[in-house]
Amino acid sequence: MEYKTTDVLVIGSGAAGLSAAVYAAQKEADVLVLDKGAFGKSGSTVGAVQIAGIGSWSVPEDSAEAYEKDIFKSGRGLSEPALIKALTADIEKRLQDVLEWGLKLDQNEEKEVAVSLTSGHTIPRSISAKKGKSGLGLLQVLTKAARKKESITSWSDVITLELLQINGRVCGAVVYDLRENKPYIIRSKAVILAAGGIGQLYSMTSNPVQATGDGFSLGLGAGAALIDMEQLQFYPVSLMKPDSLAGLCMSFYHLGKLYNDKGERFMEAYEPETLEDTTRDKLAIAIGKEIAAGRGTTNRSVWLDASDQLEAIQFYFSHEYKLCVDRGVNLAADRAEVGPAAHFIMGGIRINSDAASEVPGLYAAGETSGGLHGGNRLGNNALSECLVFGARAGETAADFSKEAKLEEERVLPETVEHLLAKLSEPSEGNLRPLHIKNKIRTVMDSYLNVIRTTEDLTQAKKELEEIAADFANVSVTNPHNSYSREVLDYIEAFHMIRTARAIAEAAQTRKESRGAHYRSDFPVQNPEACHTIVSFNYGVLQRTSGRVKGEEMPWKSK
Repeated sequence: MEYKTTDVLVIGSGAAGLSAAVYAAQKEADVLVLDKGAFGKSGSTVGAVQIAGIGSWSVPEDSAEAYEKDIFKSGRGLSEPALIKALTADIEKRLQDVLEWGLKLDQNEEKEVAVSLTSGHTIPRSISAKKGKSGLGLLQVLTKAARKKESITSWSDVITLELLQINGRVCGAVVYDLRENKPYIIRSKAVILAAGGIGQLYSMTSNPVQATGDGFSLGLGAGAALIDMEQLQFYPVSLMKPDSLAGLCMSFYHLGKLYNDKGERFMEAYEPETLEDTTRDKLAIAIGKEIAAGRGTTNRSVWLDASDQLEAIQFYFSHEYKLCVDRGVNLAADRAEVGPAAHFIMGGIRINSDAASEVPGLYAAGETSGGLHGGNRLGNNALSECLVFGARAGETAADFSKEAKLEEERVLPETVEHLLAKLSEPSEGNLRPLHIKNKIRTVMDSYLNVIRTTEDLTQAKKELEEIAADFANVSVTNPHNSYSREVLDYIEAFHMIRTARAIAEAAQTRKESRGAHYRSDFPVQNPEACHTIVSFNYGVLQRTSGRVKGEEMPWKSK
């Protein structure tokens, strides 16, 4: 098998991956960035509307301390204080960097930086770029910065099968070039996982097609611990119709009014003081309860009325407003049919404040990491996290690479052997990879949605185990001389199974309702906040729980 070498291998080229690459290169590391889609153009970053942060535009009462308090309160006790402090300490400098690299912030009528208040924040600190297409603007700036670095190499249409280890240290990866239809070994001194989220494990999601949970699966396979994987944020107010916009987040929901199918403004019963202007976890659970009680539409949705706030929506959320108008959603005259859609997972690979996992040589940033957001991510903190922890991961991995050596793998992981055998030989299974993916989505939709029960979680585990067994009987059509979507589906299905099972294990472990995890048979929050922890031990998923740390994680970054 052919191989490539690099100091730092970055898997994913969204905001977190590109940030990691640029900051690693600034420390004179050779960096290879992989993406299973197009470099700098795939993943969830492009859909982000705003960025939360502090800077010269901040209102007088804002500060790092005030920002910290809002994050911790929103996290329902599960946010790690060391990670919160890292974010609030670095965000101003990281934003200043991207502004110097060319990002231009949107302005208000007074030609000042437009700053808005977002649900969950007690102080206005959300800014935007490119007229509400902040993620796109940030990707363009970071991609340009990366292309200027001669020590950064990009490689598109390449998916990672498994990470490699020697003596407990991560030392590279086995990847599959989807265009050449052939595997490669990458030998590296450090690996950064920045592969995005898990939205495609559900049928209704705001996430792009690449969000199949690869990073969590790769981390598990390398021995990393996943924390709080049950904490999955369903964006509460996402369009259900028309189909062409299904899953689109209505970021202006706090300006609107929500009604059930009986015409009742139901948030008056759930959050009488804040109504719709509440955190996403509370709003999603309220909508979920209305639908479960039979007060939703025939599409298992509710209604959003934003007709009396059109001027504000057009100004602050012009991109979403224009999309709605272009696709026939008349917010001025009609109510929009909306409901929860899988959006963001707060859990992920457990890291310290330098974005280092417990496994030497392995780092994680962005949505693939866990511990910052706890039980509920504050609005617009996603890009902030990507910038801060992408930079920290890049710098720390570069430092680690200066002291590490390139290692030559002795034996490929058994999982890799099985995957490559299926791709290299004609197979006669009775299932296709897409069937496996759709089965996973059916399980997740049915049993691991907004409202959960013990019975549902037990059934989810059972059916996911059956799907894992069925995976051996999958048939793959591989033309060997051209790009095959079915090859990609097959590898993604492998990662989806492992990640879905980790979510089910974590959800069954948490016998309480906290943050985005709501169990109708355990509706009360326990007095003490504990993480759920899922890991692999000799190929078997194991689950436990652990207290939230009041200080830095106990392992060193080097």
